[in-house]
Amino acid sequence: MALLMTAAVISRAAAAAPDRDVLAALASARPTDEIPVIVSYRASASPQALRKSLAGETRQARRREVAMRLKQAAAIEGRDVVERARAGGARRIRDLWISNAVALRATPDLLRRLLDDPGVSQVRLDRQIDAPIPMIGTMAEGSWNLEMVHAPQVWARGYRGRGVVVGLLDTGVDASHPDLAGRWRGGTNSWFDPYDQRATPHDSTGHGTQVLGLIVGGSSGGSPIGVAPDARWIAARIFDDAGRADESAIHLAFQWLLDPDGDPLTDDAPDLVNNSWSSTEDGLCNSAFQPDIDALVAADIAVVFAAGNFGPGPASSVSPSNNTRVQSVGAVDATGAVAEFSSRGPSACDDAIYPKVVAPGDGVMTSDLSFGGAAHYTLVAGTSFSAPHLSGVMALLRGAAPAATVEQVASAIATTATDIGAAGPDDEAGYGLVDALAALEVLPVERDRDGDGFGASNDCDDEDPNVYPGAREVRHDRVDQDCNGYDLAIRVHYAVYSHDGSALNVRATSGEGARAALEIVGVGAMTWRPRYDDWIWRGATGAVGVARKLSVRGVEGEVAVWPRMPTPSR
Repeated sequence: MALLMTAAVISRAAAAAPDRDVLAALASARPTDEIPVIVSYRASASPQALRKSLAGETRQARRREVAMRLKQAAAIEGRDVVERARAGGARRIRDLWISNAVALRATPDLLRRLLDDPGVSQVRLDRQIDAPIPMIGTMAEGSWNLEMVHAPQVWARGYRGRGVVVGLLDTGVDASHPDLAGRWRGGTNSWFDPYDQRATPHDSTGHGTQVLGLIVGGSSGGSPIGVAPDARWIAARIFDDAGRADESAIHLAFQWLLDPDGDPLTDDAPDLVNNSWSSTEDGLCNSAFQPDIDALVAADIAVVFAAGNFGPGPASSVSPSNNTRVQSVGAVDATGAVAEFSSRGPSACDDAIYPKVVAPGDGVMTSDLSFGGAAHYTLVAGTSFSAPHLSGVMALLRGAAPAATVEQVASAIATTATDIGAAGPDDEAGYGLVDALAALEVLPVERDRDGDGFGASNDCDDEDPNVYPGAREVRHDRVDQDCNGYDLAIRVHYAVYSHDGSALNVRATSGEGARAALEIVGVGAMTWRPRYDDWIWRGATGAVGVARKLSVRGVEGEVAVWPRMPTPSR
């Protein structure tokens, strides 16, 4: 596996020193070569400082302030670095505001000038990693994994993850799978491809689809597969069509999670994010993503990582799972024993207990590529699949106790985990096997006055059972049924195909005006016309071709439209 190792950088009074690989690239590069690098600059707003200063704020305030302050710092303190890079002919400049950095491609001459820039604190190569490959699991009967973490017992209490949004950074998602399709949040703020290869959810290998099924999957195949089947998901595809991930693309995905719609004033970030990938071989510490982790935790977003498959030897932790403030998860089999392949601690970054907890990860059944909507399943093994069990449990708990912080939920899970192996926390099973029901018992579960499954902290009207996050929105009734901050006011005035079916004309308006961010699903983003106070699409029919039914969606939600079909001229 290619490494995303970042060597320690020795600071100088007026410049940054490159890591060894940057020096090697400079030594072998021709004058016209372009070297992909990530340039960090000195900034006043650090994610770690924000985590401490915002600890007592509400979740909504924490998300808003983290995104706003980091963006403001990038606009001011990162501006000089960006301007000098542009003046020097840098290409593919991307703002990594979540980590006070900029990704770009630079010639050797420009790179040397950036290294001498007093505002630059670090320069490292923009490395690549390979997508994870699932292992074949040991045969086990039924939904033993869900029983082992006591998910059905929590469901019986009425908590199935409703109101919770789960983020996924992986190979993508097959949104056509019947266990996942209805659980996608939808809208322009629910899918991100930093490579601009796939405009809608897609999974080339199936790994992300397999992971997500264990978090939110339903029972389309006859048996339940997901720990939190009523939770919704959003996803960023960090691996491209070739199965490779750029470090810069992963940073972009992390910052997208913090502010999916690009507006910090709207609260559309997920409650947690699952990461079933690693950036190093075992026994190494790579802190390249520590700022991203700190920013998400500061915004009260839980960060879950698979512990790695480099066991059974000690000190086999991997990054970023061994970074601080990460919920790292090892694997157990159907007997409750720690799987031989599961990585062991201590953490190579801070010598802490590793992994934090363990969960089922050998011989679990989950969703697989559907090839157009069929309910396909597969048996898998690896800590890639123990991590989503913890993510699912955290979704159950955050739905049951929405006022509880990431720290409180993580503490409840650790203190109630079932101790296995050696007595007390250890570097094989961490604090023990995750127990969702036991953790629920120690959290402050909120009263649900109208019985719709949501408490007052995330139900915008806890006196009306028809109003709750995810409810079906009624158009133009001046009531925000789904608690997304909007009444569904999208009105499609016309939708007409050209005579030969090659083009489509659509006009729509919204009470949100320019903020509506309207798009035609599978066709493309509509254009806002301030003069007419409307949104239009005039162009090709896109990937959907000539369809009898289309969907127009935006920040408010989604409406169906039946366009006038082609009428060939005679």
